[in-house]
This record gives sequence, C-alpha cells and structure tokens, in this order.
Amino acid sequence: MAETSKEKKENGLDDYGIIYISGGVDGGTAETVCKQIIEYNIKAQVNQIQMIINSPGGSCPAGFSIIDIMEWSKIPIYTTGIGMIASMGLLIFMTGEKGRRVITPRTSILSHRFSAFNIGNHSQLIAGRKEEDLEHERILQHYLTYSNIKDKAELERYLLRDVDTWLSPDEALQHGLADRIEPMKRGKA
Repeated sequence: MAETSKEKKENGLDDYGIIYISGGVDGGTAETVCKQIIEYNIKAQVNQIQMIINSPGGSCPAGFSIIDIMEWSKIPIYTTGIGMIASMGLLIFMTGEKGRRVITPRTSILSHRFSAFNIGNHSQLIAGRKEEDLEHERILQHYLTYSNIKDKAELERYLLRDVDTWLSPDEALQHGLADRIEPMKRGKA
C-alpha cells in the first residue's frame, strides 16, 4: 500500500528526534528549536535528540535560550556540525552531550568575541555596557564549561582573541570544542 502525502509529511525529521538548525540564530529560530526540545521531553518517544547545525551564528540572547533548554533537557542532545558552525552556532554546538559532538571534515568553525551596537543617551549607554559585560562573561563561562580550556587568559589567547579565530576540525578537537570528526565515505569510482 502506498503512503499518502499526509503520511509522508508525518514521517519527517521530528519522528526520528532530529532538529536541524540552518542559517542565522534569531528569536524565531530559538522559539522553534526550544519548542521542539520541550515537545521531545514531554512526549518521551525518543532516547536521544540529534541536533544538526549549519549556522553562521546570530543573537546571543536567542542562542542562550536554546542552550538553556538544551541543558534543561532530560533527553541527551547529540550535536553534529556541518557546513559552518560559527559564533553562536559554535556555542550551541558545544553544548551537545560530551562524547557526542561530531563535526565533518569540511566544517568551517569560527570562534570570536561577540559584537554589539547600542544607541541612546549617556545613561542608556552605561546600562547597555553592563549588559555587554554580562554577555561577555556568559560567553567566557560557556567556553570554560564546554571546552578543555580551563582559564580566561588561555581562552582569550586561543579562542576569543581581538580578531576572528577560524579553526580546522583538528583544532576544534584539540581545544575540546568537538569530540570527533566524522569520516566521510568516498564516492563510487
């Protein structure tokens, strides 16, 4: 008996515990991903969640909302980085279950300090600066928790420098940002 188009639609990535993040991380992305993780936890129909990430990064608050829900999840979340995991995309990737953070050999990896743009009067700029300092501290603590770098000076020397830090997959392994590089199968000759 052939599947109907409705049955085909119902048998999507959700049925297999897969979440795919592609593109910039913003409020809409965060809402969708957080709801998916919460639903998987409520339904308890999968033993693990596989999050595939191909993202140039984006909003820190949106990304940290995803990270908070990932850490809350009772179901382990495995992460796979493909294409590009940069900026907030990298922080989300790093949050995956230790030992289950996989990247492909051609993944572009970017670690850097976050950027901000504030406008307003003097008082508003001072208030904004406080949030920027808090954001920077959240990012530092995240790297210290999810990498093998153990102090801020080393972190700022290797991964959060004044310029963008592009990493090879091997360097990501070396710094403890990923656990394994997935070997690619060769095409048929």
